[in-house]
Amino acid sequence: MAQTEIRVFLADDHAMVREGLAALVSGDSEIKVVGHCGDGLEVVEQVARLQPDVVLLDITMPGLNGLDVCRELSRRFTNIAILMLTMHDDEQFIAKALENGASGYLVKEAAAGQLREAVRTVAQGELFLSPGISKNVLQLIARRGDDPHDTLTSRERQVLQLIAEGKTNRQIGDRLAISEKTVKHYVGVLKGKFCAANRLEIVLHAQRLGL
Repeated sequence: MAQTEIRVFLADDHAMVREGLAALVSGDSEIKVVGHCGDGLEVVEQVARLQPDVVLLDITMPGLNGLDVCRELSRRFTNIAILMLTMHDDEQFIAKALENGASGYLVKEAAAGQLREAVRTVAQGELFLSPGISKNVLQLIARRGDDPHDTLTSRERQVLQLIAEGKTNRQIGDRLAISEKTVKHYVGVLKGKFCAANRLEIVLHAQRLGL
């Protein structure tokens, strides 16, 4: 990473929020926004192309939620820091984000005053937690048991997200460029992993995960 410039990518489903974030960080001559995106399914591809130093990532994203995007990014790009920037301050979300490879967690209401500090901190390889978030959340991670969600492949996570958004098998197939038959296969796999009797129980599981 260049010493004089931190390259940042913004991922949030609201265009106005992305514009606001870009304005906040652009006031610092050593931080540069190199791209932005509003769809979870497109984030990984764009990050692969642009190779930023830091990704600012919201949890609530269409296509693929930010927690799963975080997991995929941290798996594929070990040199990129991920800063979750979200309205959610629940410890379960924070713990999951850190488990999935996030380097920091900033609540949006605190972003105006601390965004630049947070970006600099994670870019240096350090952990940043929004004020008010106790580092005891790390103990919550240690106490968590096995979660079937952790066993899902990237494609299974995408299908789960789209099921949670209320998409039909045909719509999911169109969105992911796979056949309806393949989607049905993944639905069956999800039922098995979550011990779900039907599609509704899959949706209920997704709700518990905050999707």
